[in-house]
Amino acid sequence: MTISDAAWLAAEEGEATTGGGGNYLMLIFLVGMIALMWFMSRRNKKQQQQQGDFRRSLDVGQRVMTVGGMIGIITGVQGDVLTLMSPSGDESAYLRRAIKSEVSDEEWANLTEPYPVDEDEPATGDDARPDEDEPTSGDDDADAAGADEAEPGPKNG
Repeated sequence: MTISDAAWLAAEEGEATTGGGGNYLMLIFLVGMIALMWFMSRRNKKQQQQQGDFRRSLDVGQRVMTVGGMIGIITGVQGDVLTLMSPSGDESAYLRRAIKSEVSDEEWANLTEPYPVDEDEPATGDDARPDEDEPTSGDDDADAAGADEAEPGPKNG
């Protein structure tokens, strides 16, 4: 007798002793799953309804954030196209459905304040400037290249 045969016999004996109670258990489980799916879909529909109401109520002057994370102030509304002005003053057009949420005054202040610059750290990247004491001409590089050419190499012969 294999394991699957033993499981089959156990299942048959269980149905015989319980009088088919396994069918009721399966029915209860199925009804529970359907109820769970119904409640979850209802919650999702409510959230979609709230998001739709918010997007329809957007108007000039509101501070908003897009789904991509761009923040700005609505400066124009033409149907489903909103014009947003970023904190730097650039204007861009976005579809109404690309707006994620409204930005509160406190969030706006935190998001638009410039990052503090630590004076003790050396500048890197585009901000890096050579010290005034160091030479800035490329003469050292040219001398090194010329010296390599002037040195005699090993002669074949």
